[in-house]
Parts: sequence; structure tokens; C-alpha cells
Amino acid sequence: MAQWTRMISAWVFLVGTILGALVLARDLPDRIAASWRGVAAALPVIIVAAALVAVIIVVLDRSHAQVRSAWGLAFLWGAVGACGIALQINGFASDAVLDVLDDPGATTWSAALIGPLDEETIKGAGVALLLVMYRDRLHRPLQVFAVGAFAGLGFQVVENISYAATFALRDAQSDVTGALTVSILRTLFGFQSHWVYTGLFAVGLILLRSRSVFGVVGIALAYLLHFWWNAPSGENPGVILLLILLKCLVTVSVLAGVWVWMVFDQRRWLSSAIASPAAAQLAPPQELATLPTRALRRNAEQYMRFYYGPAVADVTRQRQQWLLRELTYRAG
Repeated sequence: MAQWTRMISAWVFLVGTILGALVLARDLPDRIAASWRGVAAALPVIIVAAALVAVIIVVLDRSHAQVRSAWGLAFLWGAVGACGIALQINGFASDAVLDVLDDPGATTWSAALIGPLDEETIKGAGVALLLVMYRDRLHRPLQVFAVGAFAGLGFQVVENISYAATFALRDAQSDVTGALTVSILRTLFGFQSHWVYTGLFAVGLILLRSRSVFGVVGIALAYLLHFWWNAPSGENPGVILLLILLKCLVTVSVLAGVWVWMVFDQRRWLSSAIASPAAAQLAPPQELATLPTRALRRNAEQYMRFYYGPAVADVTRQRQQWLLRELTYRAG
């Protein structure tokens, strides 16, 4: 990994995070202090939901070359840098939309017009910086999806806290009721939001350099899914519920389709990578041939377990993980 102190991208990442932190420090503390009971009640719901999403992201990363420090920095960017900068830009953009549209139009469409454009761009910019900072480790779509997803998750967590504070103050009956209601609803119906969008955006970024059409599609999906989610659904409660469920189904379906494609793409890449000169420096051909699929790796491990015992099987599994990681870094 390159020395970050010499990288412009690392300094831009740091400056962006600091700017976001300054905006959040200016705007959030007073709102949370005014509704602290509601936020305190909603916080366990927000944390549990975030933990479940984090588990899903980890499970989806089948690259076997996870870069956990990149996950942490991505989460930090989403929660602090992207959230703060987007909060500031959203304020300016909302004023601009109010100047262009009449009041009903601005109220109905401002979230759909503003949110996807600036939020996805800002989250994606942070991911792009991380791709430069970790350019010697992040090569495969599965890896990059996880980084983008953690950036989106960080944004999602802080946004949920902000919503909890806002709706706690709006509820005429109880701060706790308002905060809990919006947090539970966002957990049930919005669990598939920002982390999916930014994950798709990240995959698009990594594909731009090799398969530009797929890259554009990935980035466009992030914007379009976010726009559709924010678009108004009318005033009929039944129609609103049906549209929300449809939006959730479409987003999850897109995620499933992209993930299946990434898994098969990973297998195709492994099948070619094991024949590369970089692979020949790591292991003999017979061992490399066991890597492309999970079934092949498990068969090799079971063979070692049957003939040589559990200890050798454990070493075989660890070596497979090491080979997959090194192949990704060297031949990805």
C-alpha cells in the first residue's frame, strides 16, 4: 500500500471528513439535545439494524480478500464526510428548488430531485478516493461492493439518527413515540437503501476502467433507485404502502442480480488467474486448480481431512484463503 501521506487522494479524503464533521457538529448536537429521550429510545433499533446490514455485507463479500481497514474508512466517510457535506449541499439545493418550483411542487419533488444527485455523488466520491488509496488491494467487484456498501451504511446510520431527532420533535404526543415510529419504519422498509445504492455505485466505478458500459449501468442504477425511492407516492395510504413494498422488492431484486453476476464473474476471473505467471509463483498447478469454486476448495479440504487428518485440513483451508487473497492482490 502506498504511503498515504504522499497521496493527494488521502488528503482530500481527510479534508472532506473534517468538513463533514464540522457541519454535523454545527447542526446535530442541538437537535439531539432537544429530543434526547426519543433519540436514546431509537438508538438501539438503529444500532441493531445497522449491525444486521453489516453482517449481510460481510456475507455478500465472497472475494476472500476483504480489506477491513477500507471498510472502516468507508463507514467513516459515509457517516461523517458524506453526511455532513450532503447536509450542507441539501440546504443550498432546497433553496434553489424553492426558487424554481411552486411550493407544492418543491415540497413533493425536492427530495427526489436533490437527494439522489448530491448524496450518491458525494458518497461515491469518497469511495473513489478509497479506490485510489487502496489501489494495490481493491481490484474485484465483490471487494469494491463491500467498501461502497459500508460507506452507504455509515450514511444510513447518521441519517436515521437525524430522522429520529426530527420526528421526536414533531410528534405531539411523545418524543419517544415519534423517534421510535420513524426508526422502526425506516428499519422495516428502508433497510435496503443507502448501502445498496453506494455498493452499486462502487461496482460501477471499478468497472469503468475495464467494462465501461457495465460501469455506467452500475452508477446509473444507484441514482435511479435512489430517485425512485424518494419520488412521491401520492396521498392514498394503500397506494403508498404498495409502492413502498414494490420499491423494496425491485431494489432487493437488483441487488440479487448484481451479486449473482459478481459471483460468477469472480469464478471466471479465478479460472483465468490460476494460469497467470503471478499464480505460478505462489503454488503448483494442482493446488491452484482447486481454487475457482467453493465446491472445489471444499473437496480439497475434505480430501486432506480424510487422508491426513483435521490439522492438515485446517492448514489447507488457511492456505486456500491466503492464495485467494494473494491472487487478488497480484493478478486482480
